[in-house]
Amino acid sequence: MQKWLVLAVVVLGLSLDLLDMTIVEVAIPDIMNQFGADIHLAQYVVTAYMMTIGLVEPVTAYLAETRGMKKMYIRSLVVFILGSALCAESWSIESLIAFRVVQAIGGGMIMPLSLAIVQKVFGKEELPLAMGLMGVPLLIAPAVGPVLGGYLVEHFSWKWIFWLNIPVGIPAFLAAGLVLTEFETMQRKFDALGFILSGIGFSSLLLAISNGPDEGWGSASIVGLFFLSVSCLTLFVWVEAVVSDPLLDLRLFRHRIYTSATFVTFFLMMSLFGSLYLVPLFLQQLRNMGPVDAGLALIPEVLGAALLVPVSALLLPRVGATWLTIASVVVMTAGMMPLTSLEMDTDLQILKQHLAVIGCGLGLGIMPAVTLAYSTVPDVLVNQGSAFLNLVRQIGSALGVALLTTILQERQPVYLTRYAETITVGSPAEQAWNQVAVSLQGMGYSVGEAQQLMVSLLVQSVEKAASVLAFHDAFFAAVVFGWLTMVPALFLYQRHIGEP
Repeated sequence: MQKWLVLAVVVLGLSLDLLDMTIVEVAIPDIMNQFGADIHLAQYVVTAYMMTIGLVEPVTAYLAETRGMKKMYIRSLVVFILGSALCAESWSIESLIAFRVVQAIGGGMIMPLSLAIVQKVFGKEELPLAMGLMGVPLLIAPAVGPVLGGYLVEHFSWKWIFWLNIPVGIPAFLAAGLVLTEFETMQRKFDALGFILSGIGFSSLLLAISNGPDEGWGSASIVGLFFLSVSCLTLFVWVEAVVSDPLLDLRLFRHRIYTSATFVTFFLMMSLFGSLYLVPLFLQQLRNMGPVDAGLALIPEVLGAALLVPVSALLLPRVGATWLTIASVVVMTAGMMPLTSLEMDTDLQILKQHLAVIGCGLGLGIMPAVTLAYSTVPDVLVNQGSAFLNLVRQIGSALGVALLTTILQERQPVYLTRYAETITVGSPAEQAWNQVAVSLQGMGYSVGEAQQLMVSLLVQSVEKAASVLAFHDAFFAAVVFGWLTMVPALFLYQRHIGEP
């Protein structure tokens, strides 16, 4: 019974962290209005959080091993709660960005510590089910975040997206103090150079990925960030290979299953946002739905995932992670491919059915690789493995959203040009729109007013049609991300139980 209480406690804290990663974005317009900030500065409310996670997560394993896992988990909750309260009371955009950094210091440690605690508490037979149950908030939080955030912003204030963390965070803090027990600690030297290099490398990578769609992937700032990231991470790997107490023990990657699981997680997280990011965006931009209603459309996907996650946990010991992951991609593809021909007038119920299928696929595949990775990594490397795997998850999520955004931005003008080329003098399209102008005149508009209104309707129609095709390309890219998951999944096989 005690171990299941531990699971409930860490899932509660984990939900806070995961929810906060998606709930804030819907509040950006209101934050801009209140503080008079432009979009570039306001976007750092989101990117500062991600950058700090890139700085904090590599050092989480060291802190857990030397200070105590329970102690660091409780402290991470305290810092997260404090940061949330400060964010709610921020008086300027600059102060809000600074307090988001404080919040991220706590939030960045919650996920890897939660996973490591569960791995320590549960035996190998029960670990698949425990990890499967942990996978539920991993899928629910990104879908619920925009809905809840949209409701709070619409009916109350953007500050409530931060105040919400207090009544949930305090019980999570108290429960952690009562239920969790401390694990054995060890003495290790702090790898200061590795910390600096990894912090700069991963933070600049996340910043480049987040800002790439807006500033342009070929812009000097983005290229410079990628160069800085590659340089620092290359040096980081070299340092970790030669120091006696590395921040990231490279022996982790001698384990085939762990290495394969990191790639599976990376591509699966990229694919995940094909539905969680693109569908609400499509419904809001092209069907004029509010953020709450658009987010509620994802409920069938969340339910499908929640139902299949425990099933996946039960099947894992019998079927293996390779076949579960491949089955997951097949099911996800079956749900995602129809979205590559999604139209503005597609029945919402049909869309929800496709999303339910996608959710079932995600439920099958979101946790098996991670569970198998934890069950095969030596105990001494679990904390480091957890921190790095979660960092890969963050990078995959950020890159998935960035690439899908880029596809939308790049393909929409291309299709817009193609549509414009079809409307030439004497073409059927031109004649059809002239008929619209005639109809408007019959409704009482003057010739000039009818022409002006017709042109306005024409531009809106062409822009929406071009946007629909751009979304088709983005949905197909999400399918491709899912297909890529199959390659590393082939290396998740086990010759015998307990193989490293």
